[in-house]
This record gives sequence, structure tokens and C-alpha cells, in this order.
Amino acid sequence: GPLYPYYLPYWDNDEKFPPTQLFEHTDPGSRADPAKPHLLNANTTRKNISPYIGTEISGVQISELTKEGLDELALFAAERKVVVFRDQDFKDLTPERQIEIASYFGPIQRHPTSGNVKGFPEFHV
Repeated sequence: GPLYPYYLPYWDNDEKFPPTQLFEHTDPGSRADPAKPHLLNANTTRKNISPYIGTEISGVQISELTKEGLDELALFAAERKVVVFRDQDFKDLTPERQIEIASYFGPIQRHPTSGNVKGFPEFHV
């Protein structure tokens, strides 16, 4: 069987989502230290995918970043547009923890056309 059966897609055809409401938002990147010391440090390697767009970062576990590190990630993503992190531990985290990390950046949009983890409609699989 699958290694992580909890994360198999689940659909409930009767599940309905309210329309997305307007909300106030402050980009976490606006709080970041431009030097990004909590994200890019001696343990971090960067490989630009192209000169202007995209960077692969190694040596960072997103789940272990502090609020300052998440702010710096938001700023870095705004600067580079695409940021790739390999070998993350998300498969070993609970859906609650993954949603907590993702919602740090703003409200999570629910999509009724994609499967989710049963009981977590904001979690797409």
C-alpha cells in the first residue's frame, strides 16, 4: 500500500465552500530583514535557475524556520518569483502543521475541484 495513506486524495461531492471574501493583508516579506540572515546563512546553498527568475535553495527545512525566516522567505520569493526547496519533511508533518505554515503567508484558498486530505479542505493533494 501507499507509504502515506492519510494523504490520499479525498472528494466529497456534497462539500460546498463559501465564496472567498476580501481580506486585509500585509505581506510577510515587508517585515523581513533584506539581508535574510534567518533564511540564507552558512548552511544554505543557492543555485539560480536563471539570472532573473527562480532559485533552488538547499540546507533549509521550511518547517523549522522561525517567523523571521518565514518573513525572509516571503521576501525572497517576491524577489526571485520561483523558489525550489528539495528534501522537505512535509510528508512527516501533520496537515494541521502544514496548514499553519502555509497560512502564515495569507488565507488559504479552498478549491472544490481538487482532492484534499479528509477533514482538511484547505489541503490540496
